Amino acid sequence: MGGVPVSVQDIGIVVVSLALVVLLALFFRFTKLGLALRAAAANPDSSRLVGVRVGWMLAFGWGLAAVLGAVAGMMIAPVVFLDPNMMQTVLLYAFAAAVLGGLDSPVGAVVGGLLLGVTITLLGRYVGFVGQELKLPTALLLILLVLLVRPAGLFGRVAVRRV
Repeated sequence: MGGVPVSVQDIGIVVVSLALVVLLALFFRFTKLGLALRAAAANPDSSRLVGVRVGWMLAFGWGLAAVLGAVAGMMIAPVVFLDPNMMQTVLLYAFAAAVLGGLDSPVGAVVGGLLLGVTITLLGRYVGFVGQELKLPTALLLILLVLLVRPAGLFGRVAVRRV
């Protein structure tokens, strides 16, 4: 595609990732269980008052996170070799993407991941000293710069609470 080799596996990873993002967005916005999860996360006390079982919602949220983590592991396992530190780099990039986009914005995390991936790839290709070895430190430097300029991330909101 445009002179860049793209495998069927790469296309599959992108399609599955986008499908999961869309399904999660629909789940959290339009289902009763998704709305209860959001309410329990945002304000547990008020959620209890309207009948949401917050403990169950937290347990379900952890289970959902485990399922998504398992899917992510299955998609990345053929790309990186199996060893005890297999997901360490992937987790650091995922954290960098979430911080870049904003920790409280799911759309920001996706956009942050795309921005981070494109930026790191372009820097690794066209900036001579970055290369393959300095991609991860460059991503961490990018996080530092974003946090210095905009501490909530690109799409994050700063909440001011008075006590």
